[in-house]
Amino acid sequence: MADTLKLTADAYFDNVQIVSFFSIPFLLAFAIPLLSPMPTYLALGATFLRTGSMYVDLTMLDAAVIVAAFLLSLFLVSFAIVAINLVIKSQRTFTSVKKEVINSIGKYVLNVFWLYLTAWALLLIVDLVGYEFALNNWFLPVAGIIVSAPLFFAPAAIVIDEQAPFQALKTSVAVIGKQPKLVLLWLLLAIASISAIDLLFMNLRAVIPFTQVLVLVANSLFIMPFLVMYQTQIYLTKYTILR
Repeated sequence: MADTLKLTADAYFDNVQIVSFFSIPFLLAFAIPLLSPMPTYLALGATFLRTGSMYVDLTMLDAAVIVAAFLLSLFLVSFAIVAINLVIKSQRTFTSVKKEVINSIGKYVLNVFWLYLTAWALLLIVDLVGYEFALNNWFLPVAGIIVSAPLFFAPAAIVIDEQAPFQALKTSVAVIGKQPKLVLLWLLLAIASISAIDLLFMNLRAVIPFTQVLVLVANSLFIMPFLVMYQTQIYLTKYTILR
């Protein structure tokens, strides 16, 4: 476990400039919904959507803007995740980052974007069904885990092993089954780091304005990239020769 975390830290600091550059789409992706007619709010440095408020006084123009903003945000997230995965792939396989990005990023981004879009559509259906039949207390969390789990390592499988989307989902589930402790550690690290940043800026609210926006910036440019890199390093443990 410690070796994987150390590899992540080394990779992050060795490539901090290019990783920070590729993390800008994260910031744009989380900021775009705030500028659209979506009923959104900031919490824990992320943008959340109030699905129960989406259909109140919603015009066709509002709906079109919301859809466009969502698709653009999702594409930017996909781009950032793929680009950061390519940094790890390039470092571990001694390949030029520039060459990898130019030659492969379009194909990878579209595959990851398609997976995320499909998962979002499934979760939206689940959300509507849960809301209609008052199953939100238990149904939504369970369904969310079932839909989201196969996505955990899917981007890494697409970028590292150039797998097709459906195969990447199966590989993701297999890696989770082989490395449950590392996945749990990733989840704990994610919760702890995001909560720590939020708590830090919350205590500075009296002296620093717009702290929630600053939390969003910190999570987008620092926390999210590190967590994506850690995911990829966990995925690479399936290759003994690369440990």
